[in-house]
Amino acid sequence: MFYLIPRFKLLSVLLTTLVFSSIVQSKSIELNKEQRKEVVEGISKIVIENYVFPKVAQKNANFIQEQFKSGKYNEIIDAHKFAEQLTIDLQKINHDKHMEVRVKKPQKPQPEQKQSSSPYLEYLKQEQKENYGFKKIEILEGNVGYIDFRYFSGFDSAKETVDGVLKVIKNTDAVIFDLRKNDGGSPELVQYICSYFFGEKTHLNSLYWRKGNRTQEFWTLDELPSERMPDVPLFVLTSKYTFSGAEEFAYNFKTRKRATIVGESTGGGANPGGPIEINELFSINVPTGRAINPITQTNWEGTGVLPNIKTSSTNAFDKAYLLAKSSAEKYRKQK
Repeated sequence: MFYLIPRFKLLSVLLTTLVFSSIVQSKSIELNKEQRKEVVEGISKIVIENYVFPKVAQKNANFIQEQFKSGKYNEIIDAHKFAEQLTIDLQKINHDKHMEVRVKKPQKPQPEQKQSSSPYLEYLKQEQKENYGFKKIEILEGNVGYIDFRYFSGFDSAKETVDGVLKVIKNTDAVIFDLRKNDGGSPELVQYICSYFFGEKTHLNSLYWRKGNRTQEFWTLDELPSERMPDVPLFVLTSKYTFSGAEEFAYNFKTRKRATIVGESTGGGANPGGPIEINELFSINVPTGRAINPITQTNWEGTGVLPNIKTSSTNAFDKAYLLAKSSAEKYRKQK
């Protein structure tokens, strides 16, 4: 299971997109009253059965049903505008940025011989093209490692690349993770990367899942293929676009006082889940779990992760780099 992300980078989302088709904004799709009713009823059922907060789920269902019965949706015949309004109405009640109604583009039937690869292989190809989210890795002046990281890919596919990236910066005297454009991803990959920067076994985060009423704990891993960097000064750059799993990454380090967070307050999405099909045209992202930090016993939902050093996203790198160079110099003297 993944934290949901807006750009459909992750496997659980991508498979759904490939099987049920992809979002499209170019062609208008018109709906009649019965079709709108079907969507409202479908969302109500799905949310009541799956949303991590059952009481809020019931309020969500009641609200959109009331909106429908009162005629609030009568003038919305365009499918995309209907999805947008439903998302607004749902979030008006639950304030959960992970819940979103989306329109799917029906796939054209393809001759069997042309279906050359599975959805999973297509996912892997796309991930490889994007270097599993790693945009740039540099050793900056002052022996500061810099990693521009755009999303947390699936653990199994990204592990080898992650190991290679961390080997590049393992001898640096300070590290900057740039998550200003990172919109989240796999909790397992968050756990894996965090493990490199703690010396002792550390409880990073927990995820409570409504289904089964169970709690899944994420601790630093006992075994890693390369040396840990438990004392190297660490800086994480954030913006209002930093979201979901990327927020957990920053929150894990901040609550353990392991890194300095520099930039803007993050987006505020802490409830993981996945896409559920409403019908052949619509799907809805439904958070089925919630994060619980072992230190704060809460999470960053709605508030975002607040930076240690508040500055604009534009100025975050310059500010962090100055601090990183100074910290690197002190770190070298202590080694």
